[in-house]
Amino acid sequence: MLKTIERSKPITLLFVTVLMAMCLQLPLHAGTNQFLFTMDAIKDPGSLAVKLEDTRAPVSKFIASQLSEDIQWLLVGYDGASDPSPKLQKALLSDLNQLLQAGPLYDAQVFADIELSEETQTRIAQNPKSGEALIRLNRSLLAAAYPYELAQDAEHSKGIAACRENLRQIKLARDNYRASNADTDPQWLSELSTEYLEKKVLLCPADPTVGTPGVLTDDASDPTLPCSYLYEMRPSKKADQETLWMQEGDMTPIVRCEHHRLNLSVTGKLYRNGPQRTIYNSNKTEFSALSDFLRDLRSQHGENFLKTQTVRGEIKAATETLVFKHLPKIFNRMEVSILEQAKPELEAQFGKGILETQMGMDILQQVTVQVRGQIKEKLQSQLQSHLGEEFLKTEEGQDILKQLSVLMSP
Repeated sequence: MLKTIERSKPITLLFVTVLMAMCLQLPLHAGTNQFLFTMDAIKDPGSLAVKLEDTRAPVSKFIASQLSEDIQWLLVGYDGASDPSPKLQKALLSDLNQLLQAGPLYDAQVFADIELSEETQTRIAQNPKSGEALIRLNRSLLAAAYPYELAQDAEHSKGIAACRENLRQIKLARDNYRASNADTDPQWLSELSTEYLEKKVLLCPADPTVGTPGVLTDDASDPTLPCSYLYEMRPSKKADQETLWMQEGDMTPIVRCEHHRLNLSVTGKLYRNGPQRTIYNSNKTEFSALSDFLRDLRSQHGENFLKTQTVRGEIKAATETLVFKHLPKIFNRMEVSILEQAKPELEAQFGKGILETQMGMDILQQVTVQVRGQIKEKLQSQLQSHLGEEFLKTEEGQDILKQLSVLMSP
């Protein structure tokens, strides 16, 4: 009997050791769990999904690249306007919490345009590798990158569900209006009422002024109906907005709610404002709208989409609409930019006031001719980059290059 007891001691000690280890680990696990995201902590999953799917902002590209393949497909399938499915929301929560624990998220280049609090910068300096400190750091980084999606903000959260529905209704009304008016936009949102939209939809539930004119910006008040929303296609802004759309692509806001920092993009996506807007604003890629169009064609037709004449015709038409229509503005902006850089160099070489003389004017004229040639080469290079050499060798591609030469001729 004694031998039996003695023989069982190692087994009993092993069991106790394992049990103690489990007991020690449980409080640690529970302690870190409280710092993970909960479903309630994701304040605007729709906006977050839109930003993670559109990866032009470096921080979104960086974060999205670390998400699972399952959620990548869910993001691609999300329309950007409806409420995200429970499956997508659950996947977002799961993947974000895995990111919090997987390792340090901070990258100086990725977060260069994100304003970080002193507390977050202190945590970065501590360089945690695991545990509670790592989770706290990663969560603060994500909250800084997506302040309206992942951070509590009562001021901008009240009535947002109703506001999102208003913007969805405005998007549908605009689509119907354009279908009936040769693809032209209304001058003001009030033109959508009452045929396409109930006028009450133009009022944000968080607007204390109930659409009082002048509350948003100068010359932005709808002249016909009270309207809480900032319409970016109004007469005084339409031309600039069309050019901006070509530069920034399908994330360009067409209607904005300043009360919720909520944007309706030209393609009907809803997303909250924040650091990404600044990044898009500084991302002057000139042909982003064309890139968005080509991306959609690839998703519909695959990589062999250039081989069909029908699709080549679509690409040509899109290039004419999205690029050539706005080419004079692009040219003027680029020419002014280059000449502004050249003037100080001319003054440094020939002295101040040289540009006011006939000699200076002649030199500037020669520089202008060179600048026009450089711009033509740059625009042609951008077309080649977006459309590809194979396309530019086709009949449609050659026609585009001919049109470019005509538009760029003196």
